[in-house]
Formats: sequence, structure tokens, C-alpha cells
Amino acid sequence: PKLAAAVSDLKETLRHATGVEFATSLDDESRGIYVRRTDSSDVPEHIGRQVPEGSGEACAVVPDGDSRLWIVGSTDLGLCHGIYLYLEQLGCRWYFPSERWTIVPQRNDIRLSRPLSARPAFRSRVFAGTGGFGGNLPLDPERRLQQRWTDWQRRNRFGGEFQVSGHTGEAFNLKYRTQLEAHAEWRAMIDGKRVPWSITAKFCAGNPEVVSLYVQDRVESYRQRRERDPEDPHAWAVSVEPADGGGHCTAPESIAIGSVSDRVFHVANQVARAVRQDFPDGRVSLFAYNEHAAVPNIALEPNVYVQVIPYAFQRTGLSPDQLLDAWSEKVPAMGVYDYWSIPDWSHDLPSFDPIKFGPNRLRGWHRRGVDSFLCESTYSSGAMGPAWYLGSRLAWQPEADEKQLFDQFLRDCFGRAEAPMRRMLTRWSERFTLTSHELALSYRDLQSAWRLAADDPNIAARVADYGRYVIYLQLYFEYHQTKRGSEQRQAAAEQLMRYMWSIYDSSMIHAFRLSQLLARDERTAGNDGLATAFNWQDAKASGWDAIPDNTDKEIRTLVERGVAAFQPREFTSRRFHGELIPLPLNRVGGNSETDSSDEQSPAMWLSNSLEFHIFADRAESFRPRIASERALQLLVTATDGTTVASQSIETGPQWRDQWTVVDVHLPKPGLYHVRIISQRRTFRLSVPQGTRLSLPGWSNSQGTPTPRLYFYVPSETERLAIYANYTAAGPPRFFDPSGVEVQPEQVDGGHLLLIPIPHEQRGRVWSLDRAKCPLGPLEMLNVPEAFAFSPETLLVPSDAIDGR
Repeated sequence: PKLAAAVSDLKETLRHATGVEFATSLDDESRGIYVRRTDSSDVPEHIGRQVPEGSGEACAVVPDGDSRLWIVGSTDLGLCHGIYLYLEQLGCRWYFPSERWTIVPQRNDIRLSRPLSARPAFRSRVFAGTGGFGGNLPLDPERRLQQRWTDWQRRNRFGGEFQVSGHTGEAFNLKYRTQLEAHAEWRAMIDGKRVPWSITAKFCAGNPEVVSLYVQDRVESYRQRRERDPEDPHAWAVSVEPADGGGHCTAPESIAIGSVSDRVFHVANQVARAVRQDFPDGRVSLFAYNEHAAVPNIALEPNVYVQVIPYAFQRTGLSPDQLLDAWSEKVPAMGVYDYWSIPDWSHDLPSFDPIKFGPNRLRGWHRRGVDSFLCESTYSSGAMGPAWYLGSRLAWQPEADEKQLFDQFLRDCFGRAEAPMRRMLTRWSERFTLTSHELALSYRDLQSAWRLAADDPNIAARVADYGRYVIYLQLYFEYHQTKRGSEQRQAAAEQLMRYMWSIYDSSMIHAFRLSQLLARDERTAGNDGLATAFNWQDAKASGWDAIPDNTDKEIRTLVERGVAAFQPREFTSRRFHGELIPLPLNRVGGNSETDSSDEQSPAMWLSNSLEFHIFADRAESFRPRIASERALQLLVTATDGTTVASQSIETGPQWRDQWTVVDVHLPKPGLYHVRIISQRRTFRLSVPQGTRLSLPGWSNSQGTPTPRLYFYVPSETERLAIYANYTAAGPPRFFDPSGVEVQPEQVDGGHLLLIPIPHEQRGRVWSLDRAKCPLGPLEMLNVPEAFAFSPETLLVPSDAIDGR
């Protein structure tokens, strides 16, 4: 089906480019485009040799005189990729899954002057939006949007030789519920008792009967998939990933196997051996995730394929890079599962950096030998369209220049309106914070772009789509400006829900998933009516009767209203990327409250993991005090990635009154990265007085506000801008360089804090205290996110200091 769709795209795209109809034929014509597998008898040997070896997805496009062009690959999937590789050479692009984002240049000549070939750097390249599409929706019973995303991924060469599946324990529990309920000894034991049946319960890894049943089930599932379509990427392996969550068995027979990872991979090994007996090339797959993220102590069967989830939901005490390195020593090849702007966390805000974050992560995986990735993400062109377009290119060619790709995207899509659209998208990628100030800037960028695109309807249509997206950002912002449970909140929720569905077809937001999340949040606040009115499983629900069309003209009117409604504030957001260095003494000032006789800094209470940097003048000891009721991990690394310290810390029940003193030897002068890994459990921290550090951000309870913390205000800063997620208990207190308290202007319900900086107080150290950050760190919008317990010990980015 993919190849047939690609051939259809080839014909239709060439027709648009040339104005000429193209037909397909199975006969040997004297001229034309030959789409052939390398094992076809009519493929000349020198043409077939152009296809790179080692990948079933590899392809080549080879001109053969003036009248023939060969598109060749060893598999149908390779031919599919070859078709789009050829069309890309003609300038064709599919930037977003919409006709208005498709670029097909007019051409009189579709020949190529030289051969080209390609093979992917990753054997499997997959992303999927959390929650999917919802099936046959009232607004889209034929699933047109889902098909457009499928087509878009094919055209941008996503997919791969294989695709691993996820959790299987839930399906196993449902299928064998009767047997599992009848055999208590099959079910996991927790705290000495067998757990009742549930859809996410684990079975006893030490019970041979239930393990045998699971093995049989997985082998049969694999057999059926192979029989249906042996070339289906899902037929490459059968998943043996347990049900989601924890709750692994602690019965003596399970404990005897070893750690949680040992138990999970013990079961995987048994399935792997059984699969290999019937299918010598068969494999099993599972995640390194949650309680079984750690590398097991047992050997793994050669046909066990592991997909590591290093960046979330792992409790190994290792950093993501360390976990990947540990697994790379255990297995010859592995995949990665990651979370890229999922709507459940990011709500389709443009918080993902497509220029730096995505390319750097893909290249890092490639360097470690990762050969596949599966990213949970969003079906939102507004939030992730440029990121996934760039990702599609770098997944084949990691050395590609992402800036050139981004530049081409802007030129192709916006033409003479490129400048304001570049300004907006670059600002978003460097630092996006949803404020009235950002809405004012975005609306003005769109207004400028629209004026520049006045005589080009194609460019104007794309600007209109971003207008749709920014209006969503405004309505989401206004929804969160209302009080939870209030009539104003309910009215804002209905307006937001109706608008999200009105732009569903644009692909600019993942409307289905966002609607689920909004309905769920309103239901927990007592508003059941929203979910009922917009029941996505009921085409007769009342909400579907009044979904507006929102034409491009109407969107432009709303953008103009946005320009009038939101005024920009007098500050410019900025990020700092320089090397962390000690602050020169002439910038320190005199507002320190630190008592030089104290041996330790004031205690700081944290409610989640913490990362910061320290600086050593020489080889010395770093002796922080940490107090935690339950075990947490301390990890200290040098700038070259070398682990200096890695240990577990558990103070016990007296953690509120007692400390655990840690002694870390820093072997040489320089910068060190400190990471305290706590699974959302409160702990205390104090460092030796005089420790030079840079604390970028933290989470703490409103009941345990911070002590005095110091930060640097660069000399060009005329107005300090800070964003606070949590405002219910009031903002922090701020102090100028002389220690005088300064009251901030509170904007957006107190979330945006603004402080004018007198000329003589710029380029100096300011401070704050009583900061309460239960919903996430303070965001320093235009000064370095670098704090210390005293002015003298502050490390700051070098580009924040004059002349650097």
C-alpha cells in the first residue's frame, strides 16, 4: 500500500509541476521513470550497485541518458523512499500535513544531472501523538486528518524496517482474566499478599505455569502477525513489555531471580528462546522503563531488542546519558523511546526548540549507536511541525545543517513575509513563555507577515494557519487566567473547546487530545457538562451543532483584534549560553545577608530533582549536607562526562532534624555538574559556605519558601522580567544591590513580574527570597537563570558580563 500511494504521489506531483499527465505501465518503455527493485531482471547491474548496502530502506535515483531515470531499492519500502528522494530534488516539499503547506515548483525539466543515493541513519523513525486521533469523530467520520498525517510521514520518509510495540500486560490480563483470578499463585505478591486481578497487575515471574502461558500467548501473537504480512514492520518483533506502572512481584520465587530488571528480562528471555525455535529470525522487544529501566545482571538472548526510556520514568539513579551508555555496553543495538512535546505536558504550546534540542538529541543518539527511535509527541503542526520536518531529514542524514533546512522552510513557505515569521518562530524556539507580552509580539508579527503577503494567496494562507494557532494560544492563556471552578472558567472552557474543534482540520493543534484533557480537567472541577456537550463518541451531542468555520478572512480579523487587545511590555527575552565563570568581584555589590561565620549555607527545601554546577579552584573536597527520608541519588560529573561521585543517600525518619554529610573528592580545578535525583519527594540541601555555584531553577513547596538567593542583572537590562507559575501565596520578595526591597509590577494575574532597573543598579547582583515554586521553577526571562547563596559565590554565563 505504501508503494502504491507513493507511485500515485509521483504521478500527481509531476502533473502539478509540469502540467503534463503521467501514466503508469508495466511494459518496457523506451523512455520514462523506472521504479524497480534491484532483483528485477531488467535492472542493469551498474544501476543496482548504486543502492547502498546494509539497509532494506536504502534507495538510489539514477539518470540513464536523457530519456530514462531509475528509482531502485531492494524492497518496496526502499522504492517508496526513492520516489520521495527524487521529488525532493525537484524542489517538492511537504512541510505540514495540509495542501497549503505543500510546495511543488513549476518545472519544464524533471531530469537529474547526477545519481544520488540514501540510507537512513536510524532503522526505525517513528513518532505518534499521545491519545491518537479518536477514530470516527463527529467532525471527521472518514478519518481524513489521520490519513493526512499518515501520508505526511510517508512523504517525509518516516517509518522504518521495523516498529516495536508497547505494553502487552494489559491485553494478557484481559484475555486470561478467568485463569488469573482462579490461580492466586499466578498473580504478583506485594507486601506478602497476592494482588487481586486488575488490568495493569503483574504476574509472578517466578511461577513457571503463568510464565509458560505468557510465552505461548506471545509466540502465537507473533505467528499470526507474520502470517498476515511478514513484511509488516510490526512483524519484526513481538512485544513482551509488561503492563504499565509498577507493582512487580516480590514473592520469594520471583525475588530469587534477582532485581526487577532481572525478573522482567528473565521472562523476555524465555519468550525469545521460544520465538527463535519457530522463527530463527524472530525477535522480542521491550522497554527499559520505570522499575525495569536498569541494565539486568543476567545475560540476554541475542534476539531480545531493548528500547530504552532514559529521559523520564526511570529510577536507576543514572543520568539519561549514563543509562544509555550502560545499555550500549550490554546490547549490540538498541532503540530509544522519548517524549517530544506531548500535549499532556506541553498543551501544544511552542515550547520545543526545533533548531537546537531536536538535532542535538538525534545526533547524540546516533553517536551512541542507537538505531531506532519512537517518540511520543503531538499531532500539532503549530507546536512541532518545523521540529518534525527537520527531524525527518536528520534521521537520514545527521550531519545535515538544521539551520539551512529551517531557512529553506521559511523561504519556501513565507517568501517576502519571511522576516516577521522568522522573528516569531525563532523567538519561540529560543524561549517561549505564554504571557500577554508574548501574545502582543506574536500578533504583531502575524500582522506584519499578512501585510507583506497581501498579493500572494498561498503565503497568506500559511500565515492564516499560524494565526489560527496564536488565537488558540490566546484562548488557552485566557482560560488559565480565570479561577478554577468559577463561572468565568466554565465560559472560557466552552469557548476554548469550541475553538479547538473549529481549527481541527488545519492540523495546527492536536484538537482531539487537547479536548480530552480539557474535558477531564473541567470534570474534576465539577463541570461535567463540557464533556457531555462535546462527546467525541456521540455525533448528536449538542456541542457539535455550533462549530464555526473560521475562514482565513475571519482569522485575520481576530488577529487584528489581538493586536489591539495586547500591548507588548518594555523588555526583550534573552537566553544566555556562555561558559559559567565566577562573577568578577567588582560586580558583587554589598547586599549579602550571609554570615561569614557560618560554615554552611542556609538550608533549602526541595520537592523534586535538582541540578546545579559548582566550581573548584583546585583539587578539593565538596561536602554538601543532604537530608532525605527515603533514598535519593547524588551524581557528580566533570565537564568531560566523567563520573566523580554516584551514591545513594537516605537519612531516615529523622531527616527533618538530622543531616547526611557527603564527601565528594573533586580531582581537579574546573566546573562540575551536580544532580540530586529525587522522585518527587522532599529533601533538604545545604552546601559549605564559599561553594561557588550556579543554581538554575528548583521546585519547592509553598510551605517551605527559599532563603535569600542571589542573581546577576546584566548591565544592559533596563527592566527585569520573571515568570512565576505559582502565585497563590504571593510572589517572592526582591532586593536591589544595596539590600532594599523592591516591589515588582504584577501582570497576568501576578505570573509576570516586572521590575525597572535604575542605571546605577545594572551590572550588579540582586537577590530574592521566599520564592515558592510548587508548579515549576521561576523563569528568568531576560537575566541569567543562575542563583547562589551569596553574591561572592555566584557563577554566571560569560556572555552576561560586559565585553564577553
